[in-house]
Amino acid sequence: MQRNRFLGLFVSSVLTMSVTLGQQFEVINNSGPNNVDFSLSRTYSGPTSGVFTNAEWVLTDTSFSGTGNGWTWRRDVSPFSSGDPFGRLVMRFSGDGGTSAGSYWRLPSNRAGGVTGNNPTGVVTFTTWVGSGHFFRTEQLSNKPAFGGDVTTRTRAQANNAASLSVSTSPTVSIAGIPDDDLIAPGIQVDKFSNPMITVSWSVLGAQVFRGQVAGGAYFGAINSPFRDDAYLVADLKINASTVQSGSSGLTTFAVNEGAATKAISAVGNSTVLDLSSYNIGDIVTVRVEYTIRWDGYHDVYAGTTNLASGFQEVQFEVVPEPASLIALGTGLASLISLRRRKR
Repeated sequence: MQRNRFLGLFVSSVLTMSVTLGQQFEVINNSGPNNVDFSLSRTYSGPTSGVFTNAEWVLTDTSFSGTGNGWTWRRDVSPFSSGDPFGRLVMRFSGDGGTSAGSYWRLPSNRAGGVTGNNPTGVVTFTTWVGSGHFFRTEQLSNKPAFGGDVTTRTRAQANNAASLSVSTSPTVSIAGIPDDDLIAPGIQVDKFSNPMITVSWSVLGAQVFRGQVAGGAYFGAINSPFRDDAYLVADLKINASTVQSGSSGLTTFAVNEGAATKAISAVGNSTVLDLSSYNIGDIVTVRVEYTIRWDGYHDVYAGTTNLASGFQEVQFEVVPEPASLIALGTGLASLISLRRRKR
């Protein structure tokens, strides 16, 4: 009988995710000034419309006779495209830069376009996602007196992707309990007569996942992610491509505003009894463990699931009779033939 060597095979692949367009927002409803007298002249920088990752608006009232409270510039900002794998974006606004007396700038106070009080300090941060319908309004107003100096206001907006998860340690897969009943022949052979029932144990363990911070950008530094993320492991034991057992780890959670961290995913494993009585001599049996590390993203609610990594390990063996059993069987047959000849 010719026997081939069947080896256990392990293959692991990590899926990497990239966002090609970058984080983006759209400037809409950019309007002003309103109720302005004829003496107003203005200069400004910053986009009036279009799609951007960051933008700055500098508005200067250079009118000679003054504008009083009649000079207001408003704009709405809405998430437009890209984001992380779930479309999530972090929007940040500020009024960094000089603000002369007699004018003010205001920033969003909610995702429906409200604004804060005059000249707020610091940076305001909001969570949003592509397709959310959210918009954010900023406002700048001139209150320049007659014959006064120029009045300037400045606002900034920036979008960043939510912090992503990545696999820092790939899982280790093990399959145990398959005996080799023929240590001389290459490969693994299991004698279905001496080992008709074998207990196969399997496990997937050792995975670790990392979440960093929301990246900085043109105007603002890195911050902790304002979103929740869950990672977990699912695994299947398959015999000749048919699923025999399945298992799942508990959730590994990265909380809202939690700092950069590496966390472990709990192991998955089990055991099953494989009955060889239904297999024929010479059959090849493939025992395979497949795993996937999944990532659940949340914004206000559950946002979706994507796969971080997947892989498998498999062991193949041949169903055989024990060589000693074959010798005994052959010897028994020879004895019967010899005895029959003697009787003749």
